[in-house]
Amino acid sequence: MTTTPDFLDKLTGFFQSAIASIQENVQLREDIAQLKEANTELTSKLEAISSSLSQDEQEKADTTAKLASLEQLLTEYESTSTPVAVAA
Repeated sequence: MTTTPDFLDKLTGFFQSAIASIQENVQLREDIAQLKEANTELTSKLEAISSSLSQDEQEKADTTAKLASLEQLLTEYESTSTPVAVAA
């Protein structure tokens, strides 16, 4: 048969364990909230970087197209221009 002090000790231990679990749960919830906030900030930064990279890629493509156009114009100019003889 369980004596009253043993029962009270077990009951006290159970409640102490429950309180410790609740405190740990509260701490974990706070940690999760902080991680969610950090994740949101990092997601925003990643989106900004991605947008910047997309703009850089577009500018690179535009520059490449302009360079190709200039090279084409130079080729056409060279093929249509007549050499000028220089008198010595």
